[in-house]
Amino acid sequence: MGSVTMAAEDRIRVGLLICPGLRLQKCLAEVDDLNFVTHVTVPVLMLNGRYDYIWPGPTSQEPKFRLLGTPSGQKRRVVYKAGHGIPENEWIKETLDWLDLYLGPVK
Repeated sequence: MGSVTMAAEDRIRVGLLICPGLRLQKCLAEVDDLNFVTHVTVPVLMLNGRYDYIWPGPTSQEPKFRLLGTPSGQKRRVVYKAGHGIPENEWIKETLDWLDLYLGPVK
């Protein structure tokens, strides 16, 4: 639902997607990622596991990343040697660096 929210809510200034991918099964148009992902224009950090069995890389993760409407210089995908759960200490550091970059460091 991250793509839906980022595309529909203009108060969101930066996006973070942890273990996302495009839904492989049919769903209602009003919640289908394919109808929203190209409308996401905020900077997006996408964190995935290489061995994710829910959102497989080549068929789910990579297409979602490519379809994001965010300019290529403002989107980043990090892939961990993990499944559908990435190491917490690593994604926290990556996330804080991303948020500092686009929202400024917390003082």
